[in-house]
Amino acid sequence: MTRQPADLEAHAHAALHLLECSILLYRQGDDAFSRVAAVQLRILLCDTTRRHNRMESLALLPRIEPQLNLPNLSTGTFMSIQAWLEQPLPAMPEMSVRDLIRRVCDQDGGAHVDPHANTPPPPMAGEWIIQLGEILLAELVKRQPPREFRP
Repeated sequence: MTRQPADLEAHAHAALHLLECSILLYRQGDDAFSRVAAVQLRILLCDTTRRHNRMESLALLPRIEPQLNLPNLSTGTFMSIQAWLEQPLPAMPEMSVRDLIRRVCDQDGGAHVDPHANTPPPPMAGEWIIQLGEILLAELVKRQPPREFRP
């Protein structure tokens, strides 16, 4: 059974709410919430599964906001979600945005702790995750129509 668009939007709104709360808690000094933020970024931007020997995207935002563009981390020019995920991190050119999100989620305690990981987490991984979340939230806020004031 395929989920309806309204279901996907509800899941996206929940993930965005969790991302926003995680950023707030991280900024208040609880570093562990960078891992929660990473999981929400994965759900929203780059979650995948393997079906019939091929990778299939489960990411919510490309399905419900296919025209969403995000700013390049170095130049500020806008790019598609997929290009944004593949860009290298300015401080770690050997690692893409997608690599960082997946690394924190799949190895460093976001969704899994890999007991066989033989490299330490990337430097400043938590701060990078939070900054990526802040960028995403800022762009999504720009796309929202103004809310009607209701006392």
